[in-house]
Amino acid sequence: MKTIMIKKQLLAVITLVFLTISCSSDDDPRDNYPQNRDITFSITSSDNNRLSEIEFNIEGDGIKKSESSYSESHLPKTQSYLSQSIPYSTLLWIHYKDNSKIENIGTPFSPYTIKLEIKVDTEIVAEKEIIINERGAVDSLGFTFE
Repeated sequence: MKTIMIKKQLLAVITLVFLTISCSSDDDPRDNYPQNRDITFSITSSDNNRLSEIEFNIEGDGIKKSESSYSESHLPKTQSYLSQSIPYSTLLWIHYKDNSKIENIGTPFSPYTIKLEIKVDTEIVAEKEIIINERGAVDSLGFTFE
């Protein structure tokens, strides 16, 4: 009877030690933040003379940076934010909206391609290529630090 009780206590102690080790805060990814990083957003297009809206954003706990542009001559566009202190769960995103003008009533829309890209330091962390098939088309690309 005493042997069974000792085995149960030993099993309880081993289980408690195992749970304590496996649940340590060493596995928490937030421990690696904030990080000092270079962020670069870019958009390229197969037709650089399109009226469009572009937004680049960095949003996180204690950081909010944005750049917006509305033009028919801003493509290609690149924006860099160097040496930024990036907290855990910071969101990086690009928003693109086509605002192509109607040249002549009845003139068909001429499709074009855009490429959205987000780099952290020198690594591409998110990219997307989209065919813009109609006036007013909207697309975006995001990346979250985790």
